[in-house]
Amino acid sequence: MAYPQLLLEAAFTVGGTGGTTMLLDDATRGLLDTATLSAEVWTDITAYAYGLSVRRGASRAEGPVLRFEAGSMQVTLDNSDRRFDPTNMAGPYVGAGVSQVTPMRAVRVTASYGGTSYPVFSGYADSWDISYDEPSMSTCTLTATDATKVLSNFDRVALGLAVGAGELSGARVNRVLDSAAWPVGQRQIAAGDSTLQGTTMDRSAWEELLKVQDSEIGQVFVDARGYVVFRNRRANMVDTKSANVQGAFGDAAGELPFVDHTITYDDTTLNNLVRVSNVGGTQQTAQDIASQQTYLVHTFDRTDLILETDTDAADYASFVLYQTREPELRFDGLSIAPHDDPDTLFVQVLARDFGDRIRLTRRPPGAGAVATRDAFIVGVAHEVPGPNEWRTTWALQSATKWAFFTLDNASLGTLDNNAISY
Repeated sequence: MAYPQLLLEAAFTVGGTGGTTMLLDDATRGLLDTATLSAEVWTDITAYAYGLSVRRGASRAEGPVLRFEAGSMQVTLDNSDRRFDPTNMAGPYVGAGVSQVTPMRAVRVTASYGGTSYPVFSGYADSWDISYDEPSMSTCTLTATDATKVLSNFDRVALGLAVGAGELSGARVNRVLDSAAWPVGQRQIAAGDSTLQGTTMDRSAWEELLKVQDSEIGQVFVDARGYVVFRNRRANMVDTKSANVQGAFGDAAGELPFVDHTITYDDTTLNNLVRVSNVGGTQQTAQDIASQQTYLVHTFDRTDLILETDTDAADYASFVLYQTREPELRFDGLSIAPHDDPDTLFVQVLARDFGDRIRLTRRPPGAGAVATRDAFIVGVAHEVPGPNEWRTTWALQSATKWAFFTLDNASLGTLDNNAISY
């Protein structure tokens, strides 16, 4: 049975085996004001690693406005020779009398399968925690967080005047990333569908990126490569990976097997009274009286959008109402043990990422109705506790209402042939 070959690397200044990882005078990925290129190179430390855990994205989708959590990695390292002990000045990762085993060291994980290399995680070390089991055994637990941490910690001094009024959301994302000196080559930014109010750049870079994605009803996240990605609102309808099913899972012949799923029918995604307003704007309301009479009132309230006009805010409210006015039977999660069918499942768990559409069919025992739903992947977790052990779990967002979005407007679209457009 073939398993992926994992590669764990850290960016040390000594003992490296790969290319440079930092950029000259870059505020977030290099050395500031030294006029020298960082000497950090990728160092293969796979031979010392076991017990890998990676978590990225949302843990649960509770409506169309998503918030992706910071990606994280944890791996246990064999430290018997104290190579990962920052106090060991005789270790292999010491240069000029300084240990390179430090927080904020760039780390990454890739997996090779079938001749293809897949990124699994890219981020920065949080800690290297040493433990000892006398007389000679020692382990190091390496934890890391993706670039969400870097951008969250990048606070900016407010400008005297607002800039960028009327620019598209994608241009705003690039403006924010520019202000944090994030490398242009490590971005994947859509143009966006909404125009925005001006900004004084007076908050952390990540906080402002979240405000942009919330106003767009888009997605901003750090992918497995370490790139900052911005997906516009219409991406779920027009991107090939979102418009077309990338994998059909179930328990019948011809369907991809899975080991567990979460099916939910509750009120967490129910909103039948939606009130939103832009900063400085007038509150806009959309509601469904029939839904309120059936399920009582469930309110969605936002007062901090940065869209340009009240009309935009009214469309936003109508869009959220359309998406959430009725409870929905949905699949929230799916767990896969790829060793059940390595040739097909390892490609699925390694190649799939946020926004990919999958189909899940569940056939209950007895006379229960077959449930088939399409969903978007919005969270990925890999657990690799040891050799030849692998479990992947996806957090899912319902794709049902996105499927009924009629693209008869070049930039926005019309819902159900009525007057709601967004």
